Amino acid sequence: MKNNRPPRQPGLTRRQMLQLFGASAVSMAASGCGQTDGASGPTPNPAPSGTTANPASATPSERMFRHGVASGEPLPNAVVIWTRPTPSDDAVPGSGLGADVPLTWEMATDPLFTQVVRMGNVVATSATDHCVHVDVTGLQSGRYFWYRFKSGELTSPVGRTRTAPDSASSPAALRFGIVTCAEWEFGHFGAYRILAGRDDVEAVIHMGDYIYEFGRGYGPIATPGASFGRLHEPDREIVTLQDYRIRYGQYRSDVNLRALHARHPFITIYDDHEIANDWWREGAENHTEGAEGTFVNRLTAGLRAWREWQPLRQFSATDPRQAWRKMQFGDLVDLWLLDTRLYRDRQPTNAIVGYGSVDPAVDSPTRTILGAVQKTWLKTGLAASTARWKVLGNQVPFYPFLVGPGLPTALAPLATAGAGTLPPLPATLSVEDWNGYRAEQREIIATMATIQNSVVLTGDYHESFAAEIPSSTGDYPADGNSVGVEFICPSVTSPGLSETLGRAGLPVPENIDRIFEANLTASNPWVKYHEGFSNGFAVIEFAREKTQYDYWFIADRTNPNTTARVAASWEVRNGAGKLFRSAAALPARTLT
Repeated sequence: MKNNRPPRQPGLTRRQMLQLFGASAVSMAASGCGQTDGASGPTPNPAPSGTTANPASATPSERMFRHGVASGEPLPNAVVIWTRPTPSDDAVPGSGLGADVPLTWEMATDPLFTQVVRMGNVVATSATDHCVHVDVTGLQSGRYFWYRFKSGELTSPVGRTRTAPDSASSPAALRFGIVTCAEWEFGHFGAYRILAGRDDVEAVIHMGDYIYEFGRGYGPIATPGASFGRLHEPDREIVTLQDYRIRYGQYRSDVNLRALHARHPFITIYDDHEIANDWWREGAENHTEGAEGTFVNRLTAGLRAWREWQPLRQFSATDPRQAWRKMQFGDLVDLWLLDTRLYRDRQPTNAIVGYGSVDPAVDSPTRTILGAVQKTWLKTGLAASTARWKVLGNQVPFYPFLVGPGLPTALAPLATAGAGTLPPLPATLSVEDWNGYRAEQREIIATMATIQNSVVLTGDYHESFAAEIPSSTGDYPADGNSVGVEFICPSVTSPGLSETLGRAGLPVPENIDRIFEANLTASNPWVKYHEGFSNGFAVIEFAREKTQYDYWFIADRTNPNTTARVAASWEVRNGAGKLFRSAAALPARTLT
């Protein structure tokens, strides 16, 4: 049996620990300052057209604040606000250049800043790539605020944010936007623009793969980016802190991403591509030790850049690496944000980059995807929660996936074409997700079986799913044993399995999609909905008697001004643990 070592984290030197703490320590608490009157009016947000962050016609303010503003981690009395000033044209992300920039920040209850409720000062320095975070506290719960930064006479775009409802409140309903997997070279971020235009979501939950680490190409696969002017910078796979900073700067040059950040607070988790494809605590499928340096150095660099460029606060006073945390939204929603990367054991032996495995390690009780501390925290928290809905923000698919005889047979030509030989049946299709850690998967399912209203929100897959979570796959559905449900979000731009295989030039059977769907129907009847071709986003509403999930598909990912439509709506009812098609999409509403 493989990978039975006790779980441990990648070793960091004292210097690396200090680097990560330093990246987080730029957050400053801002609990009080006097209210001021007569503040000058806001600088309008840039119109969502094009993608460049520094057009030739930009004003001095637009050049200074070319990466926009952002907010995140909403609590009932606090929210983090973010910006990155550019003091000179050579002080680009990753350059290490540029003078310190003293900034004044303001937060108000109106977009004209006639009622400023908090203000203060912060300095942007090259040590943190000029990224600044301010943890603004002492705010009223469950309401909108507007914020901005100033450097002398130059003013940033105005951002809008929202605090969480009071923990003792009983909201009738709460909506969130859900996004994941935005690969620069596969399209413009039109899905972000459409979600930015909504006035009915408390926050946007980003499920990971905010950036991609690949060079020009999707790994070895060609992308369409050159045809519409979207090629990665740097033009190579990113491995150093400078590389990651440059890549974040490029992604934040997209006007639609900047618009989404300016419009809604973010709740963010990372997945693999913020570091390297299919990474685990000591390495990655997409990392070559030696040629690309040590993995721990790459991990430290990637995590530091993620913290610098996202509106995050420090989640642990002792461990700068910790990203898992819990957020509460009244008595309606408890949200656990998981980290299924940093503590996981290496994926079981498989045939094709995480697919096809008969390695007995998939069932080893000593292997982990969460790590012991996080797993205990999650199980204890789920059992103790009194919220109506217990929600997991989770990177990789959770529901059990079983493989019937047709699918491996159909994929056999792909394996013999150069990716190895598929193993004999029975096989687990994917071991990169929870199905490669089935003992721990069953342990969490057992905890869900003792409570009501478990909902798993997932990104990663680049396809849309709605699934029930059976307590025992062998007994489903005879005993109606679903312990919760899982919704998997469509990707913003990244390709689904069929497109990826097709672009790889492999001998994929023409009927592979029909075979995959047949496998879902025959071997995984708890999967109630699947669509594998469309990009987009999702909107979820938690209400007192049901939770509804709308799948939004965009028309054209290569068009930054694309349209979108609701393609499907599914719901789970209070106390039922079962999925039903919704009668209609969520109706329009406006938060106040």
